[in-house]
Amino acid sequence: MAYRCSTAARRCKKAALGLTLLLLYPPSLLANTQHFQAPLNAVKWEPSAKQEPSARQGPSAGKNPSTENLHCNLSHDIPLYGRATFAKSAGHTLGFHMTTNWNIGHNAKRARLRAMPPEWRPQATGQDLGEIPVQPGNTPFRLDESLTRRLLMALQNGMEVSFSYPAGPDEQDHIRVSLPGVNFRQAMDEFVTCMGRLPIYDFADFSDSVVHFVTGTDELTPKIHQRLDAIAKYLSTDPAVKKIIIEGHTDDIGQYRDNGRLGQHRSEAIRNYLRALGVPADKFELRSFGERRPIYTNTTDEGRARNRRAHITLVREGGEQAGGQH
Repeated sequence: MAYRCSTAARRCKKAALGLTLLLLYPPSLLANTQHFQAPLNAVKWEPSAKQEPSARQGPSAGKNPSTENLHCNLSHDIPLYGRATFAKSAGHTLGFHMTTNWNIGHNAKRARLRAMPPEWRPQATGQDLGEIPVQPGNTPFRLDESLTRRLLMALQNGMEVSFSYPAGPDEQDHIRVSLPGVNFRQAMDEFVTCMGRLPIYDFADFSDSVVHFVTGTDELTPKIHQRLDAIAKYLSTDPAVKKIIIEGHTDDIGQYRDNGRLGQHRSEAIRNYLRALGVPADKFELRSFGERRPIYTNTTDEGRARNRRAHITLVREGGEQAGGQH
């Protein structure tokens, strides 16, 4: 349904906006709504590239910034209400969440999400983006990547995105929280640039690697090359990795002493390959266990094949590393 302006442009714009509001918001909702929104002349969208504590380290991990994950944020403060944040970290999907200055109780179960045109674009069409669940506590809204991208697109087009939900059990009063698209595009550009610099994977994907060798050799197979290439690429994005431990292992075929040397040669072959890809020499710590630490039986071909291995462990500043069998 199009609303056409023909006379009295200012009154026409207001009328068109009012019609759009009536189409997207029921009159009962507009009459009893507490509205939270930053003044349009004070809207700030703040992009940031920061580091987020690793969940595996516990609450004290955030005190050591070098043991944290690469993370991109785009945030907006909502006066008297809280903060809205678009976020993406290495190895994870794009998402959105909103935090509040108080606990949201159990009264609200669902919220209506809408995108509205600004007052100066009365001909633009609003969008009903559907209902989303409201979570009790200080983070009532979390959106998946698909809906997050729709929000970003709406804001980039200058729309105002709003979340509306009941303020009490009788659903007579409502709360509406609005995110203006004002001053958004430049901040969005910086956010996109930050995301483009994130590695595809995070620390957990590379902190603990095992590669396998052909019997009796230290030759790196194409599969080993592929894994080492990925590790080197990740290392170039994570300066917090301070040590790379490489342990060489063998099966029990051959002499005990020879197997000790073969394990060492396997460690050295991996180190040399990573060094050729630009990994600093002072980060490596090499070990050889030869046949002393089998993780499978050496009585079968399959077991021996799994024992002919090298274990690569990345250690971050502060000692963070993954556990697991070597």
